Amino acid sequence: MRRRETGVPALRESAGAWQALAACVVTIVVVAGSRSSLAAFLRPIEADLRLDRSVLSNAGALTLLTYGLAQPVVGALATRFGARQVMLGGAVLSAVGCFGVATASAPWQLYIFAGLLPGLGFASASSVPGAVLLAGWFIGRLGLATGIMSAAIPAGQSLFVPLATALVPVVGWRATYVLFGGLVACIALPVLAWFAREPPVTASGTAGGPRQAPRAGLDVWLLGVGYFGCGFSDQFVSIHFVALASDHGLDPLLAAGLLSLLLVIGVLGSIASGPFADRVRPKNLLAALYLTRAVAMPLLLLAGPGAGVLALGAFALLFGPTYIANQAPGARLVRDRYGLRAVGPLMGGVGLAHQVGGAVGIGLGGLSVAQFGSYTPAIVVVTLVVLIGGLSQLRMPPPRIPNLAQASALSSARHAGDS
Repeated sequence: MRRRETGVPALRESAGAWQALAACVVTIVVVAGSRSSLAAFLRPIEADLRLDRSVLSNAGALTLLTYGLAQPVVGALATRFGARQVMLGGAVLSAVGCFGVATASAPWQLYIFAGLLPGLGFASASSVPGAVLLAGWFIGRLGLATGIMSAAIPAGQSLFVPLATALVPVVGWRATYVLFGGLVACIALPVLAWFAREPPVTASGTAGGPRQAPRAGLDVWLLGVGYFGCGFSDQFVSIHFVALASDHGLDPLLAAGLLSLLLVIGVLGSIASGPFADRVRPKNLLAALYLTRAVAMPLLLLAGPGAGVLALGAFALLFGPTYIANQAPGARLVRDRYGLRAVGPLMGGVGLAHQVGGAVGIGLGGLSVAQFGSYTPAIVVVTLVVLIGGLSQLRMPPPRIPNLAQASALSSARHAGDS
């Protein structure tokens, strides 16, 4: 049997591992969905409260900033106090945020309940603490588990945004937010409480690696470079794709449909990346994902009616599978090279790099149009950044010598926890 980068052979995963994965997926779907649904509330809230568009835009930006800055802290807290506890706290914050928006009547309240709390809640109940929990349970299929978990984010977005769009005209925006808060509280909290357990190795302290997570080496810094390029490119695309296509003469509905196609393919790509992360070296998979993006980005320069639509369709088919597919190889690489206790702090750090890159990518798109009247300069820069991110993954040093004895201890502890 061919061994993976860790040298750990495929081992049977316990029932507790799959229960933890199911709890993470359900929680992230409702938390991510409630957070991203703000897009459907912009016009109703503005009209009702007579607010300027900048108020809710700033609230959305505050969510993104808070989410990024909180990730390293959340990772450390999940490692020290348990990922399940952190995710429960995140679900509570998300529910409180929804209920708070439903009662808001002033901009400062929206900044707190639609900006700060959703960012903190999502950071505490999504990928970073979820990766800590799954890394403690899964042995040979961590990549598959992380890929499935990552797909829950766009899945939640695709469910809650149209649900909010349908409910607001019928029951109003306040009642819709109350409903979403109730969904988070009544679904995420019980699911986490009943199905997500801390891994036996975390609770006992055995086979979990050193008590102190080792310092990040060159490989983690290079991983962060790749994540920066990932956020730089995917946030540029997600925010500016429809406007870019519309500027070149495409119907906005057609452009939105192509973006939806890209997101659906992204869900499938995230799930598919998991088995690959379990079978090939994570650094090679990461390089392939980012270099594929670098190849796809120039297709945006061909946007327009006729053949330009085919170019955008080809872009969606190329870029889509890479959209959120780096989570599985990233978590696998950190766990396998640095141990379980390093997953939270180090994945939180590279997650912050991703969010910083995303913020820069969004700003670059607007600056490009404002200064040059075109997205062309931004597309060129994004292509170069993601190209550097892909090539940097190939410069990672070899992994440490694998410890098969530790893998056996991990397996024994997990299965003992199920008995």
